[in-house]
Amino acid sequence: MTGLQVAEMKTKLAEKIKALEREKSMLLEEVRQLNEVVELSEKAKVLENEVDKLEDEAKVLKERIPRAFLQELGQIASTLLTEDEAETSGEECSGCEEEQFL
Repeated sequence: MTGLQVAEMKTKLAEKIKALEREKSMLLEEVRQLNEVVELSEKAKVLENEVDKLEDEAKVLKERIPRAFLQELGQIASTLLTEDEAETSGEECSGCEEEQFL
């Protein structure tokens, strides 16, 4: 093996090392970004569940208020009843749109 051959082998190995270091760096960045996506997705799911529970709780509490009492309150009652109807008609669609993004 001549000195020229050894020099060529060293050059090729140095190039290979540089290429592998670049690839490692890119993969580490990709893994970091993917971990962020997973964390955000999990956080979104937890928040969706919390919102669903709170909406259910609000609905139950509104149902416990006697309608006669709400009717006596006039405008406030009609506002609450309108909100109930709007929530009922839009419940399926609001969740559908969010699931499409995940």
